[in-house]
Amino acid sequence: MHVHPLLFFPLSLAIGASVYASPYTFSMSGDTTQFDYAETNSAGLLDTETNQFGDISGFSVNLEPKYEGFYLGGSYAQGRTDYIGGTLDNPTYGSHLTTTQNQIMDTCFGYKTTIVADNGTTEIPIKFGLGYRGWLRELQSTATVSGYDELYEWGYYDLGIGLHTKFSRDITFGIDANYRWAFNPQMYENYYGTTFKLNNVYGYKIAIPLEIALNHSWNAFFIYTYEYWNIGASDRVNVGIYQLYEPDSETKNQTLSIGLSYRF
Repeated sequence: MHVHPLLFFPLSLAIGASVYASPYTFSMSGDTTQFDYAETNSAGLLDTETNQFGDISGFSVNLEPKYEGFYLGGSYAQGRTDYIGGTLDNPTYGSHLTTTQNQIMDTCFGYKTTIVADNGTTEIPIKFGLGYRGWLRELQSTATVSGYDELYEWGYYDLGIGLHTKFSRDITFGIDANYRWAFNPQMYENYYGTTFKLNNVYGYKIAIPLEIALNHSWNAFFIYTYEYWNIGASDRVNVGIYQLYEPDSETKNQTLSIGLSYRF
């Protein structure tokens, strides 16, 4: 039986809170994401997925130590994008227009250590982790073309470093950068029932958080995040009279988050 990674959130957060007695922070945010996705081949653009902030929304949950220890967290979002592309019989970009319903899931677990400088006003967190990313892409049917689903998913190694500076007693500003390289990347589509092995999948994430202390335990925060993934073309697969493959693609997504954190 396949158990979705998001189902482990409540149990994992409870276990983490009980195991570590050092200062930890639990945070939750509401998120909205602007998509910028494109598939290409040697001839040029094949299809794109775009939307505006507000069309895709979700939430993030995180548990991490103030200075050193294990961390875990994840996010979920869903919503609509506009598809511009083609079909198998007519792959010309712009020949087929529809919408796509999306679900995006991401979880990560790892270890964090922090370098503290300038009498505690500057912190440099360093993270090493493992993650899972899944993107369910449901292309909607039109009057002449049937829709179908694609599921992109992979595990990934995650290496991150940040720089956070306290500008006053109550305001902290920072930047965090993570590099990610995937293992076992694949895409499953349900039109022909084919799974494609993806190649050369890697990415990075840059987050810019602003944190405002409300009292000793509670903080409000705002985060801008830019996330990039390179997804290399798959090997070719023979399906009936067709030789199919998943072409090169890139995601360049932006996310705005607002939330609360509690230190205990």
